[in-house]
Order: sequence, then structure tokens, then C-alpha cells
Amino acid sequence: MAEESSIREQLPPRPDPWTGEPRPPRAPGFFQQDNPLKDSDPERDRNRRRKPEPPEGHGPVLEWYRHSQRYAIRMGVAASVLIGVLIGVDQGFDYSWLDMWWTWVFLVVAGFGMYGIFRLVDPAAGAEWLKVGRTWVLLYELTEIKVRHRGMSMHLDLKDSGGRSVQTKVDEIQKDRDMWDLVYNGLLHSVVVNGASTNNAVHSRLKVPRRSE
Repeated sequence: MAEESSIREQLPPRPDPWTGEPRPPRAPGFFQQDNPLKDSDPERDRNRRRKPEPPEGHGPVLEWYRHSQRYAIRMGVAASVLIGVLIGVDQGFDYSWLDMWWTWVFLVVAGFGMYGIFRLVDPAAGAEWLKVGRTWVLLYELTEIKVRHRGMSMHLDLKDSGGRSVQTKVDEIQKDRDMWDLVYNGLLHSVVVNGASTNNAVHSRLKVPRRSE
């Protein structure tokens, strides 16, 4: 109990839900150190008209991330080209199948699909909440925090006391260093103060202390 009390005393101050002050300190468990600075990230959409809306009745958006339209188009074109090359390799470098009109329709549809995937990445965070698409949770009322590997990606699965849940890739949240600080601060409070259930990866990969540490 003494160790737990010590962790509680070291917790960063809880940000004000409407002003966001004070901002949390830099959080551990961050993997995207090579990301460019926010104002110089060529992959980032900085058009504030596309800024997500906060959950109704909650404080303002403090941080958000979305891939730029130009970057999403490049990824869509790259996906179409890569699929075309792989099909050609599978056919023994025979590209005669490109003479059929429906193959071009397939490649275009695949490109649009990849474009949509990149444009759908839109995590946003306030002082006390995280929103991904239409789903959101209260970061300081989390009851379950799990890190799971799906395919080649590490996902963060969250549930809060209101029964809401969010599933998102960790690297999508970490596209914005300040957003990760906000999210980590909520994870830390929910584990140490609320006793949220976790799995080992939350502690080993994201560096969130265990409640009993």
C-alpha cells in the first residue's frame, strides 16, 4: 500500500477538462521519435475545418491527427501499382492481363480503398477523452486497458465505466506526440487510481506502471 501511495503522489496533475491546463509531462512508451515536428509534417492535414468535434458535453479538442489528402492519394496510387506488380509476378511477369478493362477497374477500386483507409485515421483527444471515428472513451474512467497485436500492428483496446469502447492502433495515436501524452496520462490514472484491468503488454510495451509496483 505504501508503494501504491507513492505512485499516486507522483501522478501528473489532472488537466482541466475545458482548458486542458496544466498539460501532462512527456510520457514514456513512445515509439515515434523520428516523426517530424507537428508544424513541418508533410503527411499531416492541418486544415482546421476538418478538425473532429469533441464528444457532446465534453471539453474541446486539444490534439488531433489526420493524414493529408495528398499523402492519402500517394498511398492509393502506390497500392494500385504494387498490386499490379505482384499480380504480374504471380503470372510469370506476363502483363497481358492489363489489356482487360476490368483489371483497371479493380486497380482503381483498390487505390480508392487505400486512400479511404488513410483518410479515416482521425484520432482526437481532449483533456479527459479520446475519440476515434465515432467511438470515444473517458480516459480517467477506464475500466479495461489492453494491448493486442493484430497482424503487424499493435492495437490499444479501451473500455470505460460508461460501457463505451475504442479500438485503435497505437502508432496512430503516436502520430502526435502531444496526443500520446494526454492519452498516457489517462491510462496511468486509470490503472493506479481506478485499478483498471490490463494485460502484460500494457506495462511492457507502453511503460504504464502496475498498480502494485
